[in-house]
Amino acid sequence: MRNAQRMGVALLCLTGALLPQVSAADTAAEAAGPPGTGWTQVFADEFTAAAVDTAKWNHRTDVKANSAQRPQNVTQSGGLLTINLKQESYGGKSFTGGGVISKKKLRYGYYETRAKINDGAGWHTSFWLMAGDGSTTYPAEQRTEIDGFETDSINPTRTMHNVHGWEGSGVHGPLTYGSGTYDTGLDLRQWHTYGIDWSESGAKFYVDGTLKYTAPYTPGQWMHDYTNVWLTSIATGSLPDASKLPSSAQFDYVRYWQRDYYVDNDGPAAYGFTTSGTWQPSALDGWTKDSPVVYSCTAGAKATWRPTLRAAGSYEVFLRKTATPDGDPAAAVRLDNNGSVTTSTLNERTGSSGWTSLGTQTFASGTTAAVSLTASGTGCVHADAVKFVRR
Repeated sequence: MRNAQRMGVALLCLTGALLPQVSAADTAAEAAGPPGTGWTQVFADEFTAAAVDTAKWNHRTDVKANSAQRPQNVTQSGGLLTINLKQESYGGKSFTGGGVISKKKLRYGYYETRAKINDGAGWHTSFWLMAGDGSTTYPAEQRTEIDGFETDSINPTRTMHNVHGWEGSGVHGPLTYGSGTYDTGLDLRQWHTYGIDWSESGAKFYVDGTLKYTAPYTPGQWMHDYTNVWLTSIATGSLPDASKLPSSAQFDYVRYWQRDYYVDNDGPAAYGFTTSGTWQPSALDGWTKDSPVVYSCTAGAKATWRPTLRAAGSYEVFLRKTATPDGDPAAAVRLDNNGSVTTSTLNERTGSSGWTSLGTQTFASGTTAAVSLTASGTGCVHADAVKFVRR
């Protein structure tokens, strides 16, 4: 933390009184960050400004359960984001909460916050990932929801972690993973650190750097879309204990690190995807459920994927193969590592669809690496995605 009180140091003030001490559990919560090596921090807010940075965040403004959410309830001071919880009439409700939602959309990586919930029943505080701008929790674009923690203040030692699949506009999909509500053995009204390690193979949930739950959520099961970061607190469940109000939930920071890099042929991950020649949409599924594939049957038609690597290092490169009876049996694959080129041939008529390794090399940061796939003219070549996986 960024001041002596939050570091757990009991200091004498001028009157000789002691400032409140922070428990050993709170000081232990300071140490966290992503597991392993090779991570690069690419998004963060330390909440040191005098007000919410509206270039980074939208406010939660929906009316849901027992409260209406108001931008005025979210303040910043002393390096903390505070969601003020109040008993007041607004939007047809008797209580108000709030929250912020990142404008930036992100996918795989490690997400972390440090938070403490309010004292007093009736409030649901959470750190979670889902598409949306805060005006509703049922946007048309909702597909993936990953809940880093969800804590009901009536049980301040208990929390849960979840993954939900949605079909949009509040229609639940067929996929849910959940830890269930469990007792952490911690007082969550004090500072604790929460992490989400989201990768192609699933989501791992951490509390104070300790792995608590793993959800085997894979892209073939449900769409792995780009999501926004939500930090929110609303009134739900039991009615809020008015004797404890006004109160607040607080967040010390939010940080996001990236290690692997995906370039797709559609959506936000298509930032480095280009084609030449004639290409058209395919009815075949891509590497993540419901994502499209494009194809070309014209000799010389080329698809290129160029990632923006945020850090130099060793990466294994994969091209996603689409296997189909009319596929190209001799598509040309080219991996360009800043002018050092390796070539191979991809046979789409044999085997099964999936990631094909192009080998491991050391790459510079930036945009000097590229993978291209060129149609031979015999059958139809399919372009989906590539990934650079840190090794």
